[in-house]
Amino acid sequence: MKIKKILLNNIGLKVLALVLALVTWFYIGEITEEGTNQTIVQRFRSPSYFVSKKLSIQPNFVGEVPPGYMLIQDDIKVDPEYMVVLGPETILSKKEFIYTKPIDLSEYTKTKTLDVGLERISHEIRIQKTDVSIFIPVKKITEKGK
Repeated sequence: MKIKKILLNNIGLKVLALVLALVTWFYIGEITEEGTNQTIVQRFRSPSYFVSKKLSIQPNFVGEVPPGYMLIQDDIKVDPEYMVVLGPETILSKKEFIYTKPIDLSEYTKTKTLDVGLERISHEIRIQKTDVSIFIPVKKITEKGK
């Protein structure tokens, strides 16, 4: 009699729990069959609205070179020139560039190559590399005839 009472007590809740368990089991089975090379956590962390995009890298110069010197704009080189980034399409569709962290030009009186970090676009954007090399050509201005 006790066993019968235990089995029949709250039967509605027990049936509901069984139905939810079966639905969950089929749902998880469907997800893992779609992307067998990914775990369930990876599938939820990188939803299908993520895209990759090639963005140019732009140096973020602040200040000016000291008096008597000039920056040769045409000879500035960035290595690599672009980065492939991964992120939500809603963010990347509005971006064309990745900027470097600020580079203060007032410190340079000769040509220099710097390793500079990149500014973060968003916490949702994944970048393969966080540093770039910037070639900064600085030339001393000489007055002709003296």
